[in-house]
Amino acid sequence: MTTPAGDVAAALRSSTIFAQLPEADLAELAAGGRTLEVPAGTVLMAEGAPSDAMIVVLEGQVEVTRDGGGGPPVLLNLCTRGDLLGELGVLQRVPRSATVRARTAARVQRIDVDALDRLLAHPHSARALLQATARRLAREEALLRQRERMAALGALSAGLLHEINNPAAAVRRSAGRLRALLAEDAAPGPLHGLAGPPPADALDRADAATALAGVLARAAPGLGRAAAQQLAAAGVAAPALEAALQALPAERRATEVRRFLRLREADDLLEELATGAEHLSRIVTGFRPLAYSADQGLTEVDLHAGLDQALVLLRHKLPPGVQVVREFAPDARVVRGRPADLALVWINLLDNAVAAVGKEGTITVRTSSAGDRVVVDVENTGPPVPPEVADRVFDAFFTTKGVGIGTGLGLTTSLAVVAQQHHGELTLGSADGVTRARVVLPRGDDGPA
Repeated sequence: MTTPAGDVAAALRSSTIFAQLPEADLAELAAGGRTLEVPAGTVLMAEGAPSDAMIVVLEGQVEVTRDGGGGPPVLLNLCTRGDLLGELGVLQRVPRSATVRARTAARVQRIDVDALDRLLAHPHSARALLQATARRLAREEALLRQRERMAALGALSAGLLHEINNPAAAVRRSAGRLRALLAEDAAPGPLHGLAGPPPADALDRADAATALAGVLARAAPGLGRAAAQQLAAAGVAAPALEAALQALPAERRATEVRRFLRLREADDLLEELATGAEHLSRIVTGFRPLAYSADQGLTEVDLHAGLDQALVLLRHKLPPGVQVVREFAPDARVVRGRPADLALVWINLLDNAVAAVGKEGTITVRTSSAGDRVVVDVENTGPPVPPEVADRVFDAFFTTKGVGIGTGLGLTTSLAVVAQQHHGELTLGSADGVTRARVVLPRGDDGPA
């Protein structure tokens, strides 16, 4: 069965290695192979075998796996129509680094190494291949250095997470137990039950404090404005306080107000302790996928949980004037992917959005369904991206941040994760006052591989 050379040429052109080849030479390379119809389960490339050909997927789905070291094979990628496999091994003359197997019945174009050797006899093509290979190697080296730094950080962070999580859990348990003990030992006082929701408006709270100060001046002199402000913050109404105090002997009134305020403060402090410990636990949960990322196999990934965890990790960077809007579609929650790598993508995109939006504005995180794909949008209302910057945002080491703030590898790394590892798309653009980073990911299989 013959295959239109244009289909193969388009797949070759999508590779950075062959993207700059002259049209005639690319067409010659595309025509130099043969089409294979293979049933599901056929091994097209075996890990450790000589690299004697490249493969272009024309129909069906193939999987890329690596030996699991005694365990099941680790799924590295799922490839479909238009994907090119094995070109680096052929160029470098190194054994296959992974196994490629037909996941479904598939049609592929096999291009033997002899066709590439003939291409290298053309000076223009040889130069184009050399330049493309040099650029790709520089990019891979930059990403490798970034990954090595992340791996070292992950090794250190794993121990740090353990050290943080244990005391945070202990503080949360202790705060809950102390609250229960105080509730058991503290008998309800005569002012118990007066607290309620405080006025939401600052002017209303000030008016409430003034009214309460008048009650204290009449019924419990000596407590002053500070006590009135605390009572207003506790949601105590002036008429209710006056009625409760009038029911008490004059000599007990100030004592009962102070007791009420002490118990309220103790309860507020316990709530603050519990909230702080809970926040620490959420930080640990959000950081754990980055620290424990040794398994690079594909698995089911909860996008919504990953985005929420990234927001927790970047919460300290959000100015008070920046609002975060979450718009998560229930049918756009799960994809197959690498949790640690996708977590890094969300952190990079959200970190850029925080930097771009400035002190005031809105950051919107949205997921939506698009057939067999899921779309993740990270938008900000900051200044639009200039065209000269938009053309270079995915270049390694390009950054608009100050020295020592940005490395210029965040979007480069994110693009590699999305496009190379997850067969998705990452784009960045500005329109209608919004700058949008969009990630499109295939859902993958319903069940784990």
